[in-house]
Amino acid sequence: MMMKKYHNILFFISFLILFISFGCVNAVKIGGEKPSLVDTVIITNDNWADCIVAAEYAYELNGVILQTEGDNLNPHVENMVKSINPKKIVIVGGPLAVSKDVENKLKKYGNVIRIWGPTRVETDENILKLLNSNNTKVLVNGYNFSEVIMVSNEYIPVYCSIDVYNPNSVIRVYKNNTVKIYDAHNKRFIGEYERNKVLEIPNKVIVLNKPNINVEYCYNEDIHAFGYPIINISHDYYKYYSNNYPILLDKNSVSALLLSKYLNVPITTQSDGNHVLAFIRSYILVSHLYRERLKSTKPVGFPPKIFSSSISSPFGL
Repeated sequence: MMMKKYHNILFFISFLILFISFGCVNAVKIGGEKPSLVDTVIITNDNWADCIVAAEYAYELNGVILQTEGDNLNPHVENMVKSINPKKIVIVGGPLAVSKDVENKLKKYGNVIRIWGPTRVETDENILKLLNSNNTKVLVNGYNFSEVIMVSNEYIPVYCSIDVYNPNSVIRVYKNNTVKIYDAHNKRFIGEYERNKVLEIPNKVIVLNKPNINVEYCYNEDIHAFGYPIINISHDYYKYYSNNYPILLDKNSVSALLLSKYLNVPITTQSDGNHVLAFIRSYILVSHLYRERLKSTKPVGFPPKIFSSSISSPFGL
């Protein structure tokens, strides 16, 4: 199952590298040294959280994301990095997510930097501070996959952690600007929080940990209780292109989120009979756009930042 997972992921990445390198003359620089197919490669572990965090960042850099086991550099991923010959390798996640051993192996193939925080919330915060995007940011439960993916279709998800307690199960001690919370049964200390991060409503005590980023909206009822309006999320997955189907994502294929951004194709986690496998649909879409490009002097469908008028078809069409 693990090998199949990596084969699927690497297929998406191979497709994406072809798409970028053929779509941008700056992606391949001919000179005395070996050319870089893509300037920036982003490495995350094989869990979904950091990969989704990295997607918008990779998109801004015209980069790709490769996922590996956290404690070992997957040989297929290593070969991919070697072939790409990037100018920069960015690890997203701390040493527990992507080990120092993996980092040291990657140093053979390019300049390596690491962006991370103690939790996924802080890692997300540090990535978000690097973005230049004007797209709306939305607070989400960073531990709820479906919620994060739903927001990713139209907005930039901002990870929060949410703990919800039964008021009868915890003791709250308010002092100055902090709240200490204890387990009511065994008096175990749970944590100390800033007062504005703890909210008591009927039948709930909610503790919200969010990054220090200015965000106006949310997509979670518990976060909404803190006064953030819930943003409207369109469920019309077909709004981007007529007769187009979304890319189906699950926790084992989140790297396809970046592909969906390059192709401007919506994503879904729900199989309703109208989706198709991402690589097949993407192949058909890019082929169609390429044919349309041949008929026009203007880019059709390709994001301008990765489109070049002097390209050859990656599919020999």
